[in-house]
Amino acid sequence: MDKELTSMFTRAEKLLGELEEEYNSCLHAKNVTDKAKHLTHEVLEKLKNALNHTMAKVWEKIIAPDLSDKGKKERDISFPTSNSLQSFRSTLGRAKMTGSDKTHKNLYDFLLSKQPFSSSDNQWLGLLSKISGEGKHIRLIPQKRFETRRIKVTKHGMGEVSWDPNRVTFGQKIKAKILDAEVDPKTQRIKPTAGVTEKIEIWVSFDLEGYRVSALGFCKEVCQKTRNLVKEMVDTFEL
Repeated sequence: MDKELTSMFTRAEKLLGELEEEYNSCLHAKNVTDKAKHLTHEVLEKLKNALNHTMAKVWEKIIAPDLSDKGKKERDISFPTSNSLQSFRSTLGRAKMTGSDKTHKNLYDFLLSKQPFSSSDNQWLGLLSKISGEGKHIRLIPQKRFETRRIKVTKHGMGEVSWDPNRVTFGQKIKAKILDAEVDPKTQRIKPTAGVTEKIEIWVSFDLEGYRVSALGFCKEVCQKTRNLVKEMVDTFEL
């Protein structure tokens, strides 16, 4: 990986560190700041730029030598991320790569294998492209604070059981027991029972609205996966 690409990831990881600090501060204050939103999109934009930059290097090495000067100027290069084969081919066409499935099959097959429609493992690429695009060209995506209330019951020697009371409820007709403790249908809590303890936990995260993915978790995942993909491209096409 050359110095320019390395510096892109260095910057993205620095922003990621700042995002984690701001994220934790927001969790403590129970509020999402504009800084957290901006940092989220800065991280994702930097990673998308790294992918596009790598794709441009591949294009210059493999595709450009076969094009006229006019063709080189009219191209639109970015790392293709499509939800259908038709859209994928259209994106390649804008990069003057029409027919690359025959003329540059190794590159075509590589890019095809990375498409969201080719494998569920590539869904992160689709989200990266969409979220970073919306953040730059349309609007910042609001982030929500979600709280999930869970009840956890434990008993020594028998383990533990936990559930979301918003999804699981116990009725009055049939007596329910959790690890030998009877559940009160009115409160949905266990009745005091020797040796059995109950704890209510609040799980908190800030999600990207409309995507239901943790802003920080997604940024961390994408940072590592983008680095891996860029390295794979560098190695595969000997950049």
